[in-house]
Amino acid sequence: MPKKPLNIILLGDPASGKATHGAFIAKKYHLYDLDMGRELRAISQNPKLKKKYRMDQTLDKGKLTPTKIVRQILHDSIQAVPKKQGLLLNGTPKMIGEAKLVAKWLKQEKRENPLFVYISIPLKETIRRMTSRKEYFFAKFSKRPDDNDRALKNRIKYYQTNIKEVVKFFKSQYEFKNVSSLGTIAGARKKILHMLQEYEKRRN
Repeated sequence: MPKKPLNIILLGDPASGKATHGAFIAKKYHLYDLDMGRELRAISQNPKLKKKYRMDQTLDKGKLTPTKIVRQILHDSIQAVPKKQGLLLNGTPKMIGEAKLVAKWLKQEKRENPLFVYISIPLKETIRRMTSRKEYFFAKFSKRPDDNDRALKNRIKYYQTNIKEVVKFFKSQYEFKNVSSLGTIAGARKKILHMLQEYEKRRN
């Protein structure tokens, strides 16, 4: 009997390595890596898709993409994944409204029981990792060099406030695994791989 496609919702603390570990998981298990940032960038470079989602009116003027459009892209992306291929929701959704819609859409696509994985690190480690990425940090979070600590803490606080609701919701819906990425990338990857192997044994 063929294995059922593996479907994973992957979220985590800021700077916990979601993108790095997500890319590894997607490659290892041949999953479609649905990263909304990547999806939006791809659409921005495709004139037909920009027109379809009416993004030319926002991207060309430097505005944020409206929530309604983001949700439509997320829905279409989930729907477009071949039924025989597994899906990795990599770092998305981060808001409770999107989380509830994603649960609905996954059920519609008969991906009812994804595994919910949260990659965690202590707050001190989040701050250490983010402040060590100086170019990235100053470009994204800080207007002035002396404002970096306050900007970073506000960013983390905002993220945690929203993600708590999402985590609570997904934990009530799906099997949940928390994996610490404290330490080396190789060490965290080993823990994630072991967890997924054990999960695969139980489900097949």
